[in-house]
Amino acid sequence: MTEHEGLFSVSTRILLTAEQRMKLEMLVRERETDLADFISEIVGAYLDAQEHDIVVTPPPDPGPELARRQAELARLRARRDMAGSAAPEWLRAYISALEAETARLEQYGKA
Repeated sequence: MTEHEGLFSVSTRILLTAEQRMKLEMLVRERETDLADFISEIVGAYLDAQEHDIVVTPPPDPGPELARRQAELARLRARRDMAGSAAPEWLRAYISALEAETARLEQYGKA
């Protein structure tokens, strides 16, 4: 899903029978509208008619997870540094992946 000017764009495939496709094409021509606009109108009307209450919960605080990852990263870096050039490649790769994850959590915490 992508967001553009407050609206979300959802790339999807719609599977229709040949008869349904012909009906859809006929409706689009009758309304003189774009297919994407017409499908958006249909989906929006359907969703507006739903009675489900949507509860928006704030995302979890990345602070505790970030602190845990940073502590693990410090421990692993110390292990790598102690081993020097003999440090195994898997350790270097794991540290690199953990650094990327830590950076992602740091950015998430700023948002």
